[in-house]
Amino acid sequence: SKLEPEQSNVSKAPPSPEKSSQSPLDDSEEKLSAEESKERNLPDAQSNLGLWGDGKGEDELSPEEIQMFEQENQRLIGEMNNLFDEVRQIEGKVVEISRLQEIFTEKVLQQETDIDNIHQLVVGATENIKEGNEDIREAIKNNAGFRVWILFFLVMCSFSLLFLDWYDN
Repeated sequence: SKLEPEQSNVSKAPPSPEKSSQSPLDDSEEKLSAEESKERNLPDAQSNLGLWGDGKGEDELSPEEIQMFEQENQRLIGEMNNLFDEVRQIEGKVVEISRLQEIFTEKVLQQETDIDNIHQLVVGATENIKEGNEDIREAIKNNAGFRVWILFFLVMCSFSLLFLDWYDN
């Protein structure tokens, strides 16, 4: 497996900026697929080892490789823990948003009933104003008629006094 150029590039190449911008889940999926392809190529690698005469078996790892794998595992565990913490924070925020949305819905429903009450009060006030205006018109008409009768009475009294004064002379 060490002699194959694609596998060595995938397993030993430092992560590129493009890969570091991808999510750690994608990295772990790529590593899992690389490990699966290594396992599939294991018989080919063993036959190649037999041909090349390398006495080293596939199960034996150098201390540097073990340390590199442990560091990679620690890094992946750290990234997964960070992702888990972020997911918990997002979950808390989503719960808070849903709670606020429920409160908002309750307030909107309260406003709806308040608006209906205000609408009914406004309609009632409008009807009362119309009735008041009609009563004022009627009062003005009645008052004008009363004035006419008083004026008529005063004019008649004046003529009566003039007539009596003329008759007395």
